Amino acid sequence: MGVYTGLRRDSWLSRVFLTVSLVGISLPTFVIGILMILVFGVWLGWLPTFGRGGVVDLGGWETSLLTLQGWSHIIMPATTLALFQLTLIMRLVRAEMLEVLRTDYIKFARARGLKSRSINFGHALKNTLVPVITITGLQIGSLLAFSIITETVFAWPGMGLLFLQGIQFVDIPVMSSYLVLMALFFVLINLAVDLLYYAVDPRLRAEHTGGAAH
Repeated sequence: MGVYTGLRRDSWLSRVFLTVSLVGISLPTFVIGILMILVFGVWLGWLPTFGRGGVVDLGGWETSLLTLQGWSHIIMPATTLALFQLTLIMRLVRAEMLEVLRTDYIKFARARGLKSRSINFGHALKNTLVPVITITGLQIGSLLAFSIITETVFAWPGMGLLFLQGIQFVDIPVMSSYLVLMALFFVLINLAVDLLYYAVDPRLRAEHTGGAAH
C-alpha cells in the first residue's frame, strides 16, 4: 500500500488508503478495539467480543488456533494491534518512495529504458528499506511489549493479562520473567534488524569486502 500510494498519488484508491491510515495512526489502540467491539460484535453480531474461544490440548499446551471458533475470536484483537503498525509503516514507505523517486539515479534508470517494475521495486523500494526496517523492528518490539491494552479490552488471556495479574498480586517471579522475556525479544529483534541491514544495503557489504581485502 505504501508503494502504491507513492506511485499513484492521485488515484481514488490511494486516497482511500491514506484516509484509513490517518484514522489508524490517530486513534488510540483501545479506542479502535472498543469501536470494533461495538460495530462487529454488538451491532452486526459477526464476531465474538471477548475471550479466545474453544481450545485444543496439545500435551499440556492449550491453543485456540486449531479451531474455527478460536480464529473468529482472534480477528478483532489482531486487527486492533496491527492497524496502527500497518498504517505507520505504509505512510513511512510512501514518504521514502516519494523522496527516492526524485533522485537522479532513478531518472537515469528511466532514461536507460528500464522497465517501470524494475525501477520501482528493484531500485526505488530497495533503497527505502533501511529506515523502514528500523521502524518495523521497533514496532514489533512495541507490539510484543505493549499488547496489554488490547488484551484487557478483549479479555484475552495472554501474557499481558498475566503480567497485570502479577502486578495486582505482587507476584515478583511472574513480573520478572515477563520483563526478562520482553528484553530477550527486543535483543533478538535488534539482531534481526542488523542482519537485514547487511542483506539489504550493498554499501555495508562493500565496506566489509574492502576492509577484508585491505
